[in-house]
Amino acid sequence: MTTRPTVRAANGIVASGHHLATSAGLAALREGGNAVDAAVTAAAVCGVVMPHRTSFGGDVFALVYDARSREVSAYNGSGAAPRSIDRELFRAGFPTQGGALATVPGAIAALVDLANEHGRLGLDRDLAPAIAYAEGGFPVSDVLAEGMAEEGERLALDPEATRIFGPRGRWPQAGEMLQQPDLAASLRAIARDGADVFYRGDLGARFVEGIAAIGGAIDRGDLSAHRTDHPEAIAIEYRGLRVIGQPPVSQGHILLEELAIAEGLDLRAMEWGSADLVHQMVETKKLAFADRDAFAGDPRHVEFDPRRLLAGEFVASRRRALAGKATERTEAGSLMTPADTTYLAVVDRDGNAVSLIESVFSAFGAAVIVPGTGLLLNNRLTGFALDARSPNALVGGKRPVHTLNTVIVLDGSAPRFVFGTPGRHAQVQTNFQLAVALIDFGMDVQRAIEEPRWFHESGRTLKVERRYPEAVRRALATKGHEIAVLDDWAAVTGGAQAIAIEPNGAFAGGADPRREGQAAGY
Repeated sequence: MTTRPTVRAANGIVASGHHLATSAGLAALREGGNAVDAAVTAAAVCGVVMPHRTSFGGDVFALVYDARSREVSAYNGSGAAPRSIDRELFRAGFPTQGGALATVPGAIAALVDLANEHGRLGLDRDLAPAIAYAEGGFPVSDVLAEGMAEEGERLALDPEATRIFGPRGRWPQAGEMLQQPDLAASLRAIARDGADVFYRGDLGARFVEGIAAIGGAIDRGDLSAHRTDHPEAIAIEYRGLRVIGQPPVSQGHILLEELAIAEGLDLRAMEWGSADLVHQMVETKKLAFADRDAFAGDPRHVEFDPRRLLAGEFVASRRRALAGKATERTEAGSLMTPADTTYLAVVDRDGNAVSLIESVFSAFGAAVIVPGTGLLLNNRLTGFALDARSPNALVGGKRPVHTLNTVIVLDGSAPRFVFGTPGRHAQVQTNFQLAVALIDFGMDVQRAIEEPRWFHESGRTLKVERRYPEAVRRALATKGHEIAVLDDWAAVTGGAQAIAIEPNGAFAGGADPRREGQAAGY
């Protein structure tokens, strides 16, 4: 039994983090748009109605399956640290709020490039619903109202955020309308003139002037140097399917390494939800995360090729390192070489598919809005390490390693599953659980999303949702895990969306009750 029915449709499905975004994306499909038009439309609406999760001042990563070419293209819409940034500014650590925490926004370029390179309806049509919600307003959701109340102290430090989000002299309550006219004007300029108006034009000039006034370091040179990256997608074979992940600077390689290790394990012989299965997956996760910490960084600045983590001999060595008991500290393998977010999935009747994730990193990002633009800044700079020895060390002009990752699974040359989740470091862990549920155990998408989840951060502490039976928790404890019990539906484990393309050609979509996502089709 699930809390929601699986959404089934023949012409297309949109599964996003907000019902207004899902509805807008579905309308784009009905008007003759393809999966990319629907994805850009839905993502843009999320950037208006979910400022606690994402913003046009944040980042976008996407995988696009083109039914005509039968190829998957990767979009890495992440920005670099300002070239003038000085790591010494953060000797005492990163502050909790402020313009100094922002990297160059990559979301605008990525969404414009997606619409221009793959869409049918045109950028102005794709952005129209987002502009309408920014201009005319939208009813604040319960989750957004709770987020504003929780982050109110950070937001109140910025006069612009206070003016826009709190025009009544307080943060809005659920159901009250929220308008963002400055953001609408910025989106209208982008719809009319494209991304250049921000990265090399008038909007960018006002952005740079505004961010300087609030302590940010991004300048015109940083903006003009930005381009959406199109690295080659990375993939592995798993149980006869081809799992395609997001390449660096995304951490998509973690999921692929987890699955590559699991390929040599007989997971199907273990009962779903059993202590044996959870233990094997948790210890596998620890190995992949240790390798991330040791090797992952911006390939433009450090020597890092994730395919080396997926090579047969290396994967076999990591599989041999799996422990029978829970490990406190996991060492990286040897290569022999010198969090708030929202996810959406779309498929259309022509067979195109998009797996897209967007973020401002923490709740409300840097908690500052650049005056006169309506653009809420990310705080992605805090994704860097301050240890100069780390491959992810903060350097001007460098991109931080991102937790953001998306997944498309091919059966032969056609999509079988499209899925992903927000949740910072939980992302590749929840995606691992979804992949095993869908592929190894053949679950329906909604059931796979709703099954109880585990989440590991460090050491032997293993967090599990309360819906795991007491007998399973006790059995995990005997394997050395220190069990911490989460709520029945713990948002810390993400808010997944997933679509399955059934063998008969119909679509099945699911959305996570842990957050406010919704799937719909026609």
